Amino acid sequence: MNRNYLIIGAVAVTLAVIAIVVAVYVIPHEQTRPVVYIIYHSDKGDLSYTDSAYRGLFAAQEDMRFTKKEYISDDSVDISRLLTGTGAKKPGFVITLGYTQAGFTQQLAREHPDIRFLAIDQTGIGSDNVRAYEITSYGESYLAGVLAASATKTGKAGIVLGTQSAQLEAFRQGYIEGVHAISPSMTVDQAYVRDNSTTGFYDPDRAAEITAGMYNNGADVVYAVAGYSNTGVVREAKKAPGRYIIGVDSDQTYLGPGVVLASAVKRLDRIVYTGIAEYLNGSFTGGNQVAGLKEGVTGLSFNPKFENYNSTVRAWEEKAQEAETKYIQSRALPVQK
Repeated sequence: MNRNYLIIGAVAVTLAVIAIVVAVYVIPHEQTRPVVYIIYHSDKGDLSYTDSAYRGLFAAQEDMRFTKKEYISDDSVDISRLLTGTGAKKPGFVITLGYTQAGFTQQLAREHPDIRFLAIDQTGIGSDNVRAYEITSYGESYLAGVLAASATKTGKAGIVLGTQSAQLEAFRQGYIEGVHAISPSMTVDQAYVRDNSTTGFYDPDRAAEITAGMYNNGADVVYAVAGYSNTGVVREAKKAPGRYIIGVDSDQTYLGPGVVLASAVKRLDRIVYTGIAEYLNGSFTGGNQVAGLKEGVTGLSFNPKFENYNSTVRAWEEKAQEAETKYIQSRALPVQK
């Protein structure tokens, strides 16, 4: 027999065996992997909140075996319908992000008691299959206020927020208290990009306009709590020397290395990663949870260029934790429906 035919035959048999192995072992394993959904409140690419959550999802998939599905809350895909699927399509774990999804999360959790939900930044909706994980940004904002009052040359600061909400109120109050801890009589300009509308997180031009007004009014440090709209605040700060901002949610130094003093970061990546790990190892539980500066979920990340302010601000960290604890204990937490 021709030797070439023998070689070809052997190769064909080998490929057939490999194909059978893949069919028997790999495909079923893929189909039986746990399925995790994550429902963002906005598209990725906001350079802030959503991107931080995605980093946690990405890191989890690097270290753990599961199948991910990503959606946004206003996606054209009918998420409720998808959850009624069977087999590999139906998730065992769903992560929802942002306070605007509280009602949606509750509805899904009631309809699907067999699914576990991690509801990030959603207050008071915890249940047997829902962990409502509220991140309070009071403490980190207190430190941002200490930084602003320490860095200002004009004796005036500002804060630009995306919209009005109970969650953003922690940023506003914490920042003002931190400023006044250093300088009780210092003026703090305050403004919302949009009143009572989450579109304020996606309007950098309007944020830039507001920031320009604050700078013209004498403020030289502005705390930007406005999601993607922060890019407009940074753009305005770059127009003249001596104008600075404090970023939010993620380390935003790269947006303006010469003007971003620091960023008040939320470690959504850690929360997402840990939530997935606990679901996969069977230790995930429902209920209500609040975490912030003391738990290491929030904090101030300094731009290396302005690291000289680090020790000054860190000296106030214990005071910021105490103020955050009092803030949490003093407010009446509404149950979101």
